[in-house]
Amino acid sequence: MGNYSLLIIYILLFVAIFYFLAVRPQRRQKQQHVQMMSSMKKGDEVVTVGGMYGTVRKMGTDWVELEIAPRTRVKLLKRAISSITSVPDEEEELVDEEQYDETEELEAGEEEYAEDEVAEEEYAEAEEEAPAAEEEAPEAPEAPPAEEPGKDASQKS
Repeated sequence: MGNYSLLIIYILLFVAIFYFLAVRPQRRQKQQHVQMMSSMKKGDEVVTVGGMYGTVRKMGTDWVELEIAPRTRVKLLKRAISSITSVPDEEEELVDEEQYDETEELEAGEEEYAEDEVAEEEYAEAEEEAPAAEEEAPEAPEAPPAEEPGKDASQKS
């Protein structure tokens, strides 16, 4: 009977240790996350579990719409939000200095398009010239006449 009571004590001790080291901290963390989600509002800077920063623009019951770049929005589940944070001042200044200029981007795209058209025209001209070059090429010399079967080189004179 003494061995069974010692075994039961070890099992209870193991369950108690497991509860205090695993279950209880996880419950506390989940409770803090739920509290954070309830305090989240539009305009908050957040970080997702994937490490992406964004600004809350719209909120639903279980989803959030984040703006991760100018005019770029993504819709995520609330549980994908890791924390509410603010971007350091240095990063804010950097973003302010690098204003998004759509006209520069469009001009760069137009230049690439013009370069592609020039390359296509040059390729088409090269293809037109290629058949003409083949016609001007000299013909290959004819092959020597084939030997008759059955004759050896020693029988030739």
